[in-house]
Parts: sequence; structure tokens; C-alpha cells
Amino acid sequence: MGTPAVLIRKSTQEIIKHADYPREDMEPVEGLNPDLEWLVKYEPYVQPDYDSRTYNLETVGTITTTPHPLYPDLNQYTITYSIERKEDDEILEVLDNLEAQMNETIIPIAAQLKYLSGALECLFKIVRDSATLKNKEEKIVRTFRKQAVKVLKNHETKLAKKAILAGGNLPTLDDVWNTNEFVEEV
Repeated sequence: MGTPAVLIRKSTQEIIKHADYPREDMEPVEGLNPDLEWLVKYEPYVQPDYDSRTYNLETVGTITTTPHPLYPDLNQYTITYSIERKEDDEILEVLDNLEAQMNETIIPIAAQLKYLSGALECLFKIVRDSATLKNKEEKIVRTFRKQAVKVLKNHETKLAKKAILAGGNLPTLDDVWNTNEFVEEV
């Protein structure tokens, strides 16, 4: 692989192309139109660490007349980075997705319908018939209630994080959620 570079038109500061520098020995290109110049890409700083759920990485390339530190006969095309906070509506969507992810660990979507239906049938049986639940039915209700409490707490967590965001601050995304590996009791 060659050395990354940029071919520019000096008079207009137009980038003509991004490509590897055309010479392996990194000497200036002979016979090149005087209005054209090859700049060698240079990153003075490493790309910053950032959370892509709440920030966007902005890459800025700058045409310079500064000599490249490794190839002093060639100027550098400087690449720098900045991070920009995402818009609130994008972060709100992240929070909704996190809540769904955490709830999936509490009770998978596939099990939700079964436990919800079973728990409702047990409730109807108690209310309608004043019946006592059988052991298997008790397990269904117990499992559903335990998971439902955690799901509701996750909803409260999401609402609290959204309130922090509405207040102009960035909430921490990964703490306070209720999760567990779902264990089917029935």
C-alpha cells in the first residue's frame, strides 16, 4: 500500500482526487502541471474516543503549505477530528432503543405474549370465578409480575433520562437499567 495523498489545484484550492502518492520514493513528481500539487495526508492527532450514540465524528481535511514531518519536500494535507453532539431527537431515539434492548433481556418478545395471556387468564379466573390458582398458574403470575416490575422500572429510567436531556444535559446511557437473563419458570 502506498502513502495516502491528495492532488490539488493550487489556484482554486480544489481537491482533484484522493489517491496514493504516485512515487514510492516520495520524491516530488517531475513534469507535474505547476498549478497542481500532491499533498501527503497527515493526522497530527489520533481520532478521539466518543460514544457514537450521542456524538457524530466530524473529519476536517485542510490544504496547507506546511511541510510534512516525514517528507519535508512535500506539503501536508492535514486531517483533524472533532465530535459534535447529536440532536436531541436522535438521542431520544437512542433512549427508546436502549429501553427496548434492556426489556428484551428481562422478558424476550417471544415470551411476552405467552406470559401476558397466561397472567390475564389467571386474573380473569380469580375475578370472574373467585377461584384459587393452581401451582402452574401461580408460577405464570409470579414470573409475569417479576418481569413486569423490571420493565416498568426501565420505562421510569428512560423517562428520567429524557428529562435530563430536556433540561439541556446529556444523560448517561448505560447505567441504572434493569436487566437479567430471562429464565422461564413454566
